[in-house]
Amino acid sequence: MSAPLWRQAFDAAERAVAPRAESLVRTEHFALGTALVRRAQTLASRSAQQLSARAWHLLNLPAGSDISRLRAQVGSLDREVRRLTIQLEQERRRNAPARSRAQRPTTTPTTEDSDADGAQPADGARPRPARRRAQHPPRP
Repeated sequence: MSAPLWRQAFDAAERAVAPRAESLVRTEHFALGTALVRRAQTLASRSAQQLSARAWHLLNLPAGSDISRLRAQVGSLDREVRRLTIQLEQERRRNAPARSRAQRPTTTPTTEDSDADGAQPADGARPRPARRRAQHPPRP
């Protein structure tokens, strides 16, 4: 079975255009032009962001950069709270056997007791896994 008519037309056009396009793309002038266009796009994008940030600040509203910085700070605080929660739980587990021995008569620990040592508390205080991509530190 032969290829559809549209495919035959595409292949014929590609055979005619591909060698010329390849030779153009591999020139030094093309690389220089591409770099200049990319630099101009970056400059235009940065200028637009700065202009819009100024406009939002004139209206006493937060700009996108402000929101990004706040998200980074909240992410950092969230990680710190999770780290402190884990430390607190570890301290509770270390001190729990000493308290429970003082409160009840000495008995031999059962398998159930040793299995319960690694259990998470039911109060929802255990740390949650990260939900988003890593946050970058705020820019100066």
